[in-house]
Amino acid sequence: MSSAHLLGRKAVLLSVAAILFLALFPQMFAMLAGPQPWNGSYFVSNYDEPAYSAYVNALIRGEPRKNDPFLGTADSPQTPQPETLYSVQFIPPYAIATPARLLGITASTAFILLAAFIAVFSTMTIYRLLLDVTGDELIAVVGPVVVLCLGTAVAFQGELRNLIDGRLLADFFPYLRRYQPGFAFPIFFLLCLFTWKAIVTESKGNLVKFSLAAGALFVVLVFSYFYLWTAAAAWLACFIIVSCLVDRGRSKQFLTASGLIGAIGTVALIPYFYLLSLRSPNLDSVQLLVHTRMPEFASPSMTVGILIAAAAIFLVRGSETARARLPMIVSFALTPVILFNQQIITGRSLQPVHYELFIANYVVLVAAMLLAAAVRAQGGDTRPLRFQRGLVCLGVAAFGWGLFEAYGSTNRGMTVAAIRDASVPVISAASKDRSPAPIILASNFVTADFIPSVGNARSFWNPHTSSAGGIGVAENKERFYKYLYFSGYTAKDLDAALRANSFEVTAAIFGSERALPSLGSNAKGITAEEIRAESAKFEAYSKGIDPTTAYDPLIDHVIVPAEGEQTLANLDRWYTRDDGRDFGLFRLYRLAQRPAP
Repeated sequence: MSSAHLLGRKAVLLSVAAILFLALFPQMFAMLAGPQPWNGSYFVSNYDEPAYSAYVNALIRGEPRKNDPFLGTADSPQTPQPETLYSVQFIPPYAIATPARLLGITASTAFILLAAFIAVFSTMTIYRLLLDVTGDELIAVVGPVVVLCLGTAVAFQGELRNLIDGRLLADFFPYLRRYQPGFAFPIFFLLCLFTWKAIVTESKGNLVKFSLAAGALFVVLVFSYFYLWTAAAAWLACFIIVSCLVDRGRSKQFLTASGLIGAIGTVALIPYFYLLSLRSPNLDSVQLLVHTRMPEFASPSMTVGILIAAAAIFLVRGSETARARLPMIVSFALTPVILFNQQIITGRSLQPVHYELFIANYVVLVAAMLLAAAVRAQGGDTRPLRFQRGLVCLGVAAFGWGLFEAYGSTNRGMTVAAIRDASVPVISAASKDRSPAPIILASNFVTADFIPSVGNARSFWNPHTSSAGGIGVAENKERFYKYLYFSGYTAKDLDAALRANSFEVTAAIFGSERALPSLGSNAKGITAEEIRAESAKFEAYSKGIDPTTAYDPLIDHVIVPAEGEQTLANLDRWYTRDDGRDFGLFRLYRLAQRPAP
């Protein structure tokens, strides 16, 4: 092995260290710069992470696969539960919860460790993919830093969008969202690597071995995350088609590899779709499934990918080695075109923004790095030393941008992170005070959302109550009305929150697709008249509460601020409170149903 090769293998450790540092930056910053002592919560970098940690926490406690951690329902012979996206996509949560349970660690600790695992595994997988396809150590070392640090910007999110128009849908590094897509994200690129190995090998034995390995990874993706297995299927189809067009003499090998992978994938999809057929009837409306055949032209990742594919077809036409890489470049570059326009054929679109954030942006950056290597391999870099220095500068610049992304996201999330961490002791105390699963009403959304991730308690209502499909849109809205009523909110407060476009409030009242139109399509804006009407409905609802609705379900505890406590007159009408206990920022009251007059 040459000294340059050895240097490359050692240099990748710098890439691993850089990505690992960025992945753990928010957690380290919060633990060192936040309130002391830190109570063990994980730093939430994506809005949906508390929903996933709630499901993992339920599995750690020994709940069955089909459980709803937000409503406290679980599958049993007496009360069979429908399938949910949590229960169908079960490989990541079980892979996290099983060792956590054996080691006796919390869901928060597991999520902290998971961030490190995702960062290291993703870096090494992309490194190996680039190295095997290009044979270029420097491209392989720099590539993961470029791909993982610039993915947010390519999706036109994070700090780039914040700088340009002052708003954003996602920040930090979307691939790190725990556990979806984080756990399976590197598995996607590992599947691509094994597929590549299958089609370039000269050995029939290796062809079968690598194809079977890629097929097995596809099975893992199927039961891990919808947006990754569909992306893998789109990439595989594109890759095989382009490979056959570029090298027709080896079409038989290409088709054999894709046939083996496809056969294994089909076997996995049969039980997958069967489980989906057993899903809750509420799930489609919660997940914003849209029936449409309109093409998509506005995706930033798709635009970048088309430009890379065009450049590759124009530039990569010299050496045989460079041409052999063309299918990988073009397939990665054009996969977003399929992902964002599959609805033309299927007639269904399911929140395509998830492709933009979690995979399309990253595959086009992989394509860009492969293109750079191909141009270099066919003599496009007439000054090798300058090219190498340019790559190193690109890697350093990408890391710098990644640090900017990490700091910006951490800075915006610190206040909420401190509230979440301060909630841990009071939630833990309430969980132990009554069993088996006390219902807690927390008057702030952050604490309410984190309750199912700590101990065995569940929220009276939180922003993810309907995410498992256990209740419908109307029932969730009615539960939210009741939450506002008991928390002391008035119709005027609701009106103000809706006018301020508070996401949690707007989503509960009008649906998440109208609160955040980028999640779906055809969402119309919310009018002032609609806001007035909803405020009036809430006021009427508050006046009409009776014992039947007030005690469904019974509330065991209420968590309120220790200072500046809001009016709890509505709660006191139906419950009696004990003297309360203070836990830092919060006060915990134990409730008892007030005797009938």
